[in-house]
Amino acid sequence: MSMPVTAFSAEEALNTAIAGVLSRMTAGVGITMIVAALVAALGWVPLLFSGILGWVIVFSPLIISLVLMVGGQSLTESQIKIAYLAFAGAMGLSLSLLFAIYTNASIAQALVGTTVSFAALAGWGYFTKRDLSSWGAFLFAGVMGLIVAGVVNIFLASSVLQLVVNVLALVIFLGLTAYDMQRIRNLFWNIPQDQIARQQWFGALSLYINFINIFVSLLQLTGTKNND
Repeated sequence: MSMPVTAFSAEEALNTAIAGVLSRMTAGVGITMIVAALVAALGWVPLLFSGILGWVIVFSPLIISLVLMVGGQSLTESQIKIAYLAFAGAMGLSLSLLFAIYTNASIAQALVGTTVSFAALAGWGYFTKRDLSSWGAFLFAGVMGLIVAGVVNIFLASSVLQLVVNVLALVIFLGLTAYDMQRIRNLFWNIPQDQIARQQWFGALSLYINFINIFVSLLQLTGTKNND
């Protein structure tokens, strides 16, 4: 005879599922940072970011993430895992440009600041009793605005616009961290057992994207360049 599911066991199962999400996110961030640091240290950045190859490297993480978000439900868990790890590696190649531009101290400082702020907002999103679901539409609109502004600034190369984009990105992705953590927590309350592993990868992807964008924004706002 099966035992009834108690509130304690449900809470324990939720914590285990969320821990799986965070461990996958952390693994992705680790891969990204290692790849970025290694490529920058080996001096490959000038070669990789010359000509059309540079544009492929910059936009490949976006393409992979769109494939995961749009077509991910039709992929097997193994395919999702491979795509996620490939995405993290591709993001590392893309970020190697920033790792070559900014000092190691600035990178470390931005990484610590990102970790602390991410943990604070994720913790708040997880434990707060406030319903954050209404934030979704506004934050999504903000992300779309950031993408448009970023593309425009590729051609304008405006330092003022870049500053505004970085400040807004920091605010928006910190908000998304809290929103996504609450959304993920609510999802795993009622998810079928056979869907947990798949959804952990998607949850990790959402949190990973927030973390990396916070990191990039902080680095560009507070970092010191090697030539300064």
